[in-house]
Amino acid sequence: MPNITAQSSILACLLTPSKFKSAPLKQLAFLCGVKSSGNKDELVERLIAVADARQADPNKNRDLRVMSIDLGIRNLGFSFQLPVASSRVIERSPPPDFRQPPPVYLRAWQRRELLRPEGSETAAALQSERFSPASLAVVADRLVRQDIVPLKPTHVLIERQRWRSAGAAGVQEWTLRVNTLEAMLHASLRTLREIGAWHGEILSVAPDRVTQFWPPTPEASEDSPANTKRRSAKSEMEETGSKKKTKAKLHSKKHKIGVLRSWLAEDERIIEPTNQDTKEAVMRFRDLLTRPRRSKGVGEDLESRKLDDLTDCLVQGITWLRWEQNRAFLLGNKARVYYEEPKKLDELLAGSLLDNDIE
Repeated sequence: MPNITAQSSILACLLTPSKFKSAPLKQLAFLCGVKSSGNKDELVERLIAVADARQADPNKNRDLRVMSIDLGIRNLGFSFQLPVASSRVIERSPPPDFRQPPPVYLRAWQRRELLRPEGSETAAALQSERFSPASLAVVADRLVRQDIVPLKPTHVLIERQRWRSAGAAGVQEWTLRVNTLEAMLHASLRTLREIGAWHGEILSVAPDRVTQFWPPTPEASEDSPANTKRRSAKSEMEETGSKKKTKAKLHSKKHKIGVLRSWLAEDERIIEPTNQDTKEAVMRFRDLLTRPRRSKGVGEDLESRKLDDLTDCLVQGITWLRWEQNRAFLLGNKARVYYEEPKKLDELLAGSLLDNDIE
């Protein structure tokens, strides 16, 4: 059983593992952006921890201002968005569509090259210094002071980086560099918060959880994760480990680009640019999507990176807002009526997930 402290929400008294089956608890975790694997005790413990964290959040009664960062050293994308509806309205309103993207005001959507291009005359020793802790500290500080803090976000979302991919034994040098920058951003923002120079929250977001949350769009259905799961066992066995990794990454990126394309097609009902810069950014993104494919080359690779960086940060930000609105309704004290009887919770969650969404 999870520990219930004096600060725990009313939910902690109602959401007991013995009272519910595993499936609705997994659905709750999935819809709230919480890890959905494990037994019932673990699921309940995670959900209660998220509910308690929301109660302790000093920004819970403020309008959300979310900075979302797709981390990279050479190429970093960030978006700054505000939900059209406040979380307080969501908590009081009838049950929303838990898989519907929330309408947002887009205040900033940019891509940064944090390091200047290397000169051909630069020696290898000097190149390595560009990624030293001292150099990356300057990069992190400049990003925090010039791009993040001036916008006064209530929450900064940083894409969680992995140390290893596909179970590989070794850790690549570039992975170490990106993880170093990630840690520095967390440390810089935490320091500003502790000294009272900034009053927001810093959160890590698992990219796989973002990708899996959204159903495949018609444009991306051919390459969607759902279709990938339906491939025959024979074709799976024929692929090598490296090919699987490359294809999975490609499917993930195509899926998110397809999701964002569908949102942008909603005529500003989902994403509403609020200034000339964001309007131009949306137009450039649409231009990249509709531009005819060319033979592979440096130019196409650069355009692909722009799509990836811009897509990942904005989809991550909107996904987190959906999770936060789901948490406000599903894990708030006013949701107690749905936990008094398991049948009520089942009815509330019916139709919120697609087949094979949860493993």
